Amino acid sequence: MALDRKFLTTVATIVGTAAPVVAKYLKEHPEIGQSVQDAVTKLLAKRMSGPAGMLATISALREQVTYLTDSADDDAEAARAQQWARRLDNLQHATELLHDGASRREKKAVKEKLMTVRGEILAAFIAEKAEDSGPRQIGR
Repeated sequence: MALDRKFLTTVATIVGTAAPVVAKYLKEHPEIGQSVQDAVTKLLAKRMSGPAGMLATISALREQVTYLTDSADDDAEAARAQQWARRLDNLQHATELLHDGASRREKKAVKEKLMTVRGEILAAFIAEKAEDSGPRQIGR
């Protein structure tokens, strides 16, 4: 699957500083393009403007964390996936509390934390997909 510039830009925006590494994975492993695009589409379909959208984003991220947990190759990867699962649990709890009349500042703080963890998880998801797909594609 050929990756278009718009998709790469979107992924780069989500993963932040990990963008160069993630772009390299996507270019070297074109076979993961569709599954990554599906995951990104699912994340972007969930608007994070309010608590309901944040909860939907958390749900989509849980699917990626489940994949990371299931495909962990060592204890460090498994521990990292467990940490993300706990962070998502904490964010879910905080988001549920936002329904009870939270201030703008509180909503913004939770949203920023969610955006940070979203980038971390997506970057790890892409790296793990590339790792699981096999050796690098040389000559592409």
